[in-house]
Amino acid sequence: MSVARPARSLLGRCLSSSRSTPAITTLPSRNLHTSAPRSSRKPRFRNVKAEELGLVKPDRSVKPEEMAKYQKEFFSEYSAEDLEKLKAKYTPEQLEALKAGEQAIDTQDMIIQGRLRDDPYTPDYIEDYSVLDPRYDLKPELEGTPREVSWPDHSEWIDNYGKKMMGITDKKTSDQLTRAMVRAMRRVKESTGQELIDLTEDELKDMEADPELAKRYLIEEDGPEPDANATGPEFMTRAQAMQLDEAIDVEWRKELDKIAEFSNQGEVEPTSLELLQDGPAGIDRLHSAEAADLGKVPGVKGLYKHAVDPDDQGQDDAGKFQEIKRLTGMSLKDIRSLLTKSLVTRWVSNQTRLGKVRSTSVVAIAGNGNGRLGLGMAKSTEPGVAEETAQMLAIRNMKPIRRYENRTIYGDVSAKVSGTVVELMSRPPGFGLRAPHRIFEMCRAAGIHDIAARIPRSKNPMNSVKATYHALTHQPDPEQIAIGRGKKLVDVRKVYYGGSVY
Repeated sequence: MSVARPARSLLGRCLSSSRSTPAITTLPSRNLHTSAPRSSRKPRFRNVKAEELGLVKPDRSVKPEEMAKYQKEFFSEYSAEDLEKLKAKYTPEQLEALKAGEQAIDTQDMIIQGRLRDDPYTPDYIEDYSVLDPRYDLKPELEGTPREVSWPDHSEWIDNYGKKMMGITDKKTSDQLTRAMVRAMRRVKESTGQELIDLTEDELKDMEADPELAKRYLIEEDGPEPDANATGPEFMTRAQAMQLDEAIDVEWRKELDKIAEFSNQGEVEPTSLELLQDGPAGIDRLHSAEAADLGKVPGVKGLYKHAVDPDDQGQDDAGKFQEIKRLTGMSLKDIRSLLTKSLVTRWVSNQTRLGKVRSTSVVAIAGNGNGRLGLGMAKSTEPGVAEETAQMLAIRNMKPIRRYENRTIYGDVSAKVSGTVVELMSRPPGFGLRAPHRIFEMCRAAGIHDIAARIPRSKNPMNSVKATYHALTHQPDPEQIAIGRGKKLVDVRKVYYGGSVY
């Protein structure tokens, strides 16, 4: 026993132990799983109770005024305008079912037992679970009905397949003609047949969107024929009927002419999806115990490997020039006739944590030799890819170059890029191209035959090419200068030589 402990602590412990009740021993327990214990999960959205909205008293009795106000705001009755809209959308039987459903549900129970969310993530619709969402709802199981397996030979299968495709083509053709008839009826209704055609504009639009709806307006052949002598406001006279038939026939012929002139043959042919569905691996296999064939589907051959452009005559089987043809609108023959050349080639490297990644940078030009010149720059780890890409970019970037008498430039031009200065001077006929080799190639590609050039300062290859291209594309325009000075421009050479200067 420690003498430092005070005596009153010992006395208090003895008194407390004598007054305390005997402890109840509890058996040790453990969870049936190895996961750590977790507190109750907090709901994601705030739960708003009816008491917080002031609709229910603490004793769970309803406040009539507040409840009526809340019902009118969120669960109001249908107005006369709403009922008219429902009548236009639903049949009388469906409207009666809606009214019965509204009467069967007590809005007060919905307000007390369920709450409308008012948090920032509240959706802007009320889910009625009438449509399955494939992201959340389960896909309904389709019960297949096996049937007796048939083993047709190749010719029999081809005949059945052709009949199906012919039926699809006939249906599409019929739908196309029905749409043409509906458009003709709409045009006649807008012009002269407002009272003779009793179909509304919405009904005509629905018939054009779904030609199957036209069957409900057709008279069955087996049914009773209308009386020809019947009279009344709902019947037309024979003259009116003949006039209406002639007007519709004229407009229908116009629509048929449009279809024959502008229609595409693919509109009436079976689509690729229909070819697959009716083929050996189509949806028809759902009702069959026969395994799907492993061979090719007839009719699909050649649909996925697109043939090369027939205008190329087999000269671009790899499709290398298809993109540049689409961008420039030029034919393969015109592209191959262009003069392309790589002027600058540099070997560059990029320092990474894996070491130096070496690449090739290429500057190329392209021209047609008749006043158009383009510049392209590309970089790649493969020199051939870089050169080809630079040439394609140069073809895409070709711009017109102004030429005096289709042989030289207009006056003296200079351009500066970084420390490189390029000076270009026009020269008389027969002077030739007296310039450095890179400027020589650019002038020859652009169709310039008489020029002098010099680079007095830095001879950097890339900067010299860029400066030359800038100088050629930014030449002074004498006509614009004359217009700015208010003078009349006259070419003395053409006057002196009578226009024969070429």
